[in-house]
Amino acid sequence: MRNIFRLLARLLVVAVIGLIAYETWRVFEARSETRALIDQRLAVAREQNITLPPERVDILLKVEDPSFWENAGYDFETPGAGATTLTQGLAKLLYFKRFMPGFEKIELVLIARFALTPLATKEEILTATLATASFGRRDGKPVIGFAEAAKVWFGRDLAALPDDEYIALVAMLIGPKELDPVDHADALAERVARIKRLLAGTCAPAGWSDVALEGCAG
Repeated sequence: MRNIFRLLARLLVVAVIGLIAYETWRVFEARSETRALIDQRLAVAREQNITLPPERVDILLKVEDPSFWENAGYDFETPGAGATTLTQGLAKLLYFKRFMPGFEKIELVLIARFALTPLATKEEILTATLATASFGRRDGKPVIGFAEAAKVWFGRDLAALPDDEYIALVAMLIGPKELDPVDHADALAERVARIKRLLAGTCAPAGWSDVALEGCAG
């Protein structure tokens, strides 16, 4: 029995070392791709004229990543931050063909911290996010980026969106399939209402994991 435990302990050590080696390789691989991936998304943002005034950037960050300007790609403390920062959300779309929770979450945090954050400015990460974020599907086609989402879901240019429609786009980021403006208009309206209460300062997230803003429910 003692020999079995020793064997299991050795196998566990080998597995841990293998995992560390693999994740280290993945981070270095991501670092080698980062500049090209970011430049590609920045080019898309320029082509689509994706820009936001400071007050709309503030809305996005207050909902999606309250400590964005200060954090290193992760935040395990700020109320409402949740498990995925804006930087991790971008990393998920840039570096993973099909993200799967579990060990890949560790990988995601490491890539956000050691590949994306050090090699791109906060402004670049934000702009790349605006050009890359997923807004579900319409007529079977994916809707990618704020500019396309504004046109597809609301029939307007991004800069022409009224506040409620812009907030609706921000609201969709947490789950575009479940917050589709056409098929799930009521659910989207409820989340928009919660975000507006948050922005007005009349409520606060009920802890770090409250990305649904249950603390702002009516």
